[in-house]
Amino acid sequence: MKVLSFKHLTYSEVAKLIKKLMDYEGSSVSHMVSRVFEYVSKLSKCKEPEPVLNELTNLGLKEVTAVMLVNNCPNSVDEVRALLNFEEKTADDELLNRILEIVGKCCS
Repeated sequence: MKVLSFKHLTYSEVAKLIKKLMDYEGSSVSHMVSRVFEYVSKLSKCKEPEPVLNELTNLGLKEVTAVMLVNNCPNSVDEVRALLNFEEKTADDELLNRILEIVGKCCS
């Protein structure tokens, strides 16, 4: 098997993919698939991540960082700062507050 491409996915995107698989295959999905679905469904905090991911990447953040922010839904600037470890630049307070505002749109 050869990997042709990859994409970082949010928990809600993973849950949607697994749900499609479960609907297609019915009761024949493995116990592990069911458990993973249960896990990502519980952790998912953002039902519609695409617009938020687009806004974050338009700010210049890497896809992996945007996905981590959506998955974790930080509540403070310090929490945002802790999730920016894949970024090459240090974010100023204005950018950190903007990120927090954008992420707050989808977090429940």
